[in-house]
Amino acid sequence: MAVLRRIAMVGALLVLALIMLIGLALQAVFSDSETVANAQTCDAPLAPLGDGTEGTGPQGPEVKYEGETKPSSTKRVVVPLRPEGAQQRPQWSSTRERNASVITNVARTRNLNLRAAVIAVATAMQESSLDNLTGGDRDSAGLFQQRPLMGWGSHAQVTDPIYASNKFYDQLIKVPNWQTDPLTRVAQKVQRSGHPEKYAKWESSAGSLVAKTWGSGAVTSTTDGCTGEADAPAGKFTVKNPRTPAQAIASARKAPAIALPLKTCNSEGTWRRCCDNFVAQAYGYGNSGSVTANAHWNRLVSAGLAHAGSNTPPPGALLFYATNDSAGHVALYLGNDLVASNDVKRNGYIDILPRKELTDGTWRLRYRGWAEPSFPSAGGTSAI
Repeated sequence: MAVLRRIAMVGALLVLALIMLIGLALQAVFSDSETVANAQTCDAPLAPLGDGTEGTGPQGPEVKYEGETKPSSTKRVVVPLRPEGAQQRPQWSSTRERNASVITNVARTRNLNLRAAVIAVATAMQESSLDNLTGGDRDSAGLFQQRPLMGWGSHAQVTDPIYASNKFYDQLIKVPNWQTDPLTRVAQKVQRSGHPEKYAKWESSAGSLVAKTWGSGAVTSTTDGCTGEADAPAGKFTVKNPRTPAQAIASARKAPAIALPLKTCNSEGTWRRCCDNFVAQAYGYGNSGSVTANAHWNRLVSAGLAHAGSNTPPPGALLFYATNDSAGHVALYLGNDLVASNDVKRNGYIDILPRKELTDGTWRLRYRGWAEPSFPSAGGTSAI
């Protein structure tokens, strides 16, 4: 009996120890929930933009930051900044601001916090002055001057803003205490620079550009890009157009049966090479206000209205794709995995087709992401 009692006592102690260990583990998780959340990333892949010549650049009119001019009822976004030392506050060109917007939006799509974006943008400021460089020291290239010979990827990949940002964040979230440690220490852990002290001076400037892109309106409309949620109801965008998303979808569905007035988009009176014009016409405009679909995407990225790589667009969203030329492509998402697009099935015509036809069909386009139906500088009245 004494032996049995000892065995029972040892068993009880083991069970008690196990319960205590589980409790400590749960306490650690919940007491550091911010750290867990900050390190979360998406499984959904981000579509690359190409060889660095697409996705960022001076195409189109000057960038206008929509969503910044109207007061918002949402909670004010405060960028967590702890600048160390003298800060540099230069004026950035529209091209460089677009590059900072891409870096920031990749952080949002991965469900990382603002601190991650500030560290990444500050790092790019030091490494490349926010220019997507084709070369640098030894084999370094791109926004972060990542080296192909050091395993960062091919030259085409490291000069792709989304790929390069993604690789930076992959390494960032492996750095212990990256959310709370000084920016210059964290950036150095990722970059292995010969001058780690130089990152610190860009923190305030990086915070300003991140806040401009992240803005309160963008935060309320952002998607994490991680889950395959059901289609959201149309009509819940922050932007306003002559037609609601539901009306635009209805117009797009009627477009194949509507004869266009001659020269509405081109001299043929067809929809050939008129993708950006088509989505603008669906929303009630006569023209989109952008010279190409690529230029349109750039402007929406800069305005914080684009969701790079997200595969959960709501009906009425604009879906953007990279092509083999500088124009790019855009289609109107109808819901239920259907899009309205020109030229895919019949050259010069609008057709309703499954979304996979654009990426897996004859064209095999590279999906960039979706954006709210905003049309900076658009004008005129729709012909459909």
